[in-house]
Amino acid sequence: MERLSLKLRLDLSRHCIETEIKRLHNRSVSQYFNSKKDKHQLETRIEVMKNALESFDFPYLRSRYPILSGGHGENVFLVADPNGDTCIITPEEVIRL
Repeated sequence: MERLSLKLRLDLSRHCIETEIKRLHNRSVSQYFNSKKDKHQLETRIEVMKNALESFDFPYLRSRYPILSGGHGENVFLVADPNGDTCIITPEEVIRL
């Protein structure tokens, strides 16, 4: 199995994928400026989420994959590999973007 450079769990129990990625992005930016440790890891997280926010077609994702609309407690992950490829992993499938 290919080694992943980033795997973020998305909590979609109360809101959609777009809101969750924005929330995690804002939290990571805040941590970056308030911490002296793990800057490289935070930079990676921030960059992946920034790219997702700028490039994902969120209305399409929410309409095509209802689990991404929120209100679901299943595990959903935003994954970026070392090549820069990003996907979303749900319990049912891997969504390549």
